[in-house]
Amino acid sequence: MAMTPALMGEAVRRINCTAVGAWLEAWLAALGLPLPAAFDGNGEAVTPRASGVVLRIGAVSRVQGLPDPRDRLRLIAIEADAGAAMPLGLDAACETLATATAKLSTATVGGSPAELAAGDRRISFFIDGGRVIELRFLDGLVGFDRLLVARLGEPGDWCNPAER
Repeated sequence: MAMTPALMGEAVRRINCTAVGAWLEAWLAALGLPLPAAFDGNGEAVTPRASGVVLRIGAVSRVQGLPDPRDRLRLIAIEADAGAAMPLGLDAACETLATATAKLSTATVGGSPAELAAGDRRISFFIDGGRVIELRFLDGLVGFDRLLVARLGEPGDWCNPAER
């Protein structure tokens, strides 16, 4: 399995969900990485950068109905540089605020004239299911050099379509 925009899109859909262990293991293998064997005091592990992507992975405490211990793992956040495969039709080289808004959401935070004047070109787009995608735009707001993906709230259960 190679890193592709479609695979990144799958990761966006599965962000902060449990019961994705087999999928997460396959995705990490595509990046040449193993499942984390150890977690820090916060119950998280950060992968080394691979294919332009850094992942924050966490483990939830025991969950009823998840006999596979891998399914306790959840993808907390994705950080991707401009060289990574991009999800949702995003184009790191030539995306603008207008095109990103059309692709993602009109619900945004950041990008005020004061923030831009101060050099802060981070804009967060709130998309369905509590997901948030932050883009750090380049000067002139054409192209971006970093994408962050997270999901607000408690971890969802991938097996329950209402929690995806």
